[in-house]
Amino acid sequence: MKQARNVAILMLIALAIVAVPGAGNAWALAGAIVSLILFALLAYFAGRFYRDHQLDVYGLGDLDRATMYAAIAVVAVVLVGWGNLFDHTSGAVVAVVLLALSAAGLVRVYRNWQRY
Repeated sequence: MKQARNVAILMLIALAIVAVPGAGNAWALAGAIVSLILFALLAYFAGRFYRDHQLDVYGLGDLDRATMYAAIAVVAVVLVGWGNLFDHTSGAVVAVVLLALSAAGLVRVYRNWQRY
């Protein structure tokens, strides 16, 4: 019964978005605000993680540290261009290849870090 009530609430919200004039813009604004909050939290936790593991990062070799930073930068670039990359099949292939190379680089850095 609880699930039916939750589905009914979601259907009423969807109906309000479709039926009420200007509600779509309000929901777009709410979605943008939630996205900004999410990215702010991700940035905060990434900075916090970096500060907590700064000694480990500097303990990596120069090549591993450069690989890690390059892989993180490639992931950031793909995320920024996500909407444009997936407009065409070639862009999707490029995005998947870049993400796979970044993952391989991060796995390499992790394995080298665990070796010591």
